[in-house]
Amino acid sequence: MKLISIPLLIMIFGLSACTSQPKPQEKNADAELADALGAVFGERKKPDMSEVEKHPLGSAENPVRVAMPIGQRDYLARLVCENGERVSAFAREGSVGIGPYGSMMDVYTVLCDTYQGVVEHSVYLDMYHADYEETRPAKGFKALVPHKK
Repeated sequence: MKLISIPLLIMIFGLSACTSQPKPQEKNADAELADALGAVFGERKKPDMSEVEKHPLGSAENPVRVAMPIGQRDYLARLVCENGERVSAFAREGSVGIGPYGSMMDVYTVLCDTYQGVVEHSVYLDMYHADYEETRPAKGFKALVPHKK
């Protein structure tokens, strides 16, 4: 009787273990898309607006609701600083986590030129609100210039 070598036995047992493993269940394209969107946007939820409104508009607890990146830029460009001048510049600092509406928020640094120097504001925005248009200025600003018609 011929003996089988130990390395050969390990290989045989290893291969048999691979064939006995259950295959992972495949997802269809719609399920994969839904998972990806949920990971990016978060789960949309309706917060208690009386709680959200306790915080200043433009804060992490009460982000400005806009529609997509163009809505972010449009809103920020229409802000009027405390001195009556429009903002001099703004820049996106990045995504900062999930907000009260269940979607990702971005924070922008917004600059106002004043006689005392440049005043810097942080404004939080949630760009996943195509169904809403904010008409109020964020905290630290005097007004919001209306859209041109």
